[in-house]
Amino acid sequence: MTESLQQFRDGFLDLLLDFLWREWTALGVAGHPSRPVRHAVDPEALFLFTCSLGRYDQRLFDEVLDWLTVNGRFLNIQRLRNLIRGGELCGGPVVPAVADWMARHERSARWRPLAGPPGRSGENEPLFLLPDGRPLPVSGDRDPVFLSHGLERNAVVLRGLTGAFPADAPSCLLLRLRALFGVGARADALAYLVLSGGGHPREIARELRYSQKAVHDVLADLACSGAVHSARAGRERTYRVSAAALPFLAPPPPAGWGNWPAFLSLVATAWGKVEELRGAALDAEMGWAELTL
Repeated sequence: MTESLQQFRDGFLDLLLDFLWREWTALGVAGHPSRPVRHAVDPEALFLFTCSLGRYDQRLFDEVLDWLTVNGRFLNIQRLRNLIRGGELCGGPVVPAVADWMARHERSARWRPLAGPPGRSGENEPLFLLPDGRPLPVSGDRDPVFLSHGLERNAVVLRGLTGAFPADAPSCLLLRLRALFGVGARADALAYLVLSGGGHPREIARELRYSQKAVHDVLADLACSGAVHSARAGRERTYRVSAAALPFLAPPPPAGWGNWPAFLSLVATAWGKVEELRGAALDAEMGWAELTL
């Protein structure tokens, strides 16, 4: 990789790690964000993205594990599986290892569908990487859970600095609604209506990565409460949160809806392309041409 492309790659990684720190601290991870987060964070998309890029920062990775031990019950396992099956964000071999670690920590079967069977065949690989891409040396005993999934790292030692997510922060809207209404399509559909101003079941299901029937059913139930209004618009029935219910559901109002799985998938693809060029013997002009393809 030429010097200019190497500099671009290193700067790109710095931006991605700064983004991850900013997003996670907005959810309550112990850290010092570079600037405040005004949007609602998508915890499932962020988790999967972190399983890939968080390998370049062990401190961040372990602070996220710490956060999961406190707030992981508000992550939607089914939605994680839907995102992985959709191929947008997969997190690689790290996801089943973290899921297995969480299942053992919580002593519950909730994470088991993501964990899969341990004992992966083939050679082990380092979990953590240095900023230049070389393996981070492992000192002391290997963590047995991650090792059973083919990933070498030191034993997990949590600092225990993470508390409950800041419920009044705009970044935590999805987590707050899940705490109120349960982890599932109901809370997430409400979050979408709050952030977007309204929508119909097919649109909402596509954006949230749920089945259309699941979203249709919860919207029909929500409309019975009076907090969500529905109206026929052509062949679709649209739904919106009533003005009276909005201050209760989202104080203070965060920025609008963003399709974070799609956005982070594009970012992950761009990072993968940059890494592909790491060892290629290309001149600067050819390297930049490859990046823009």
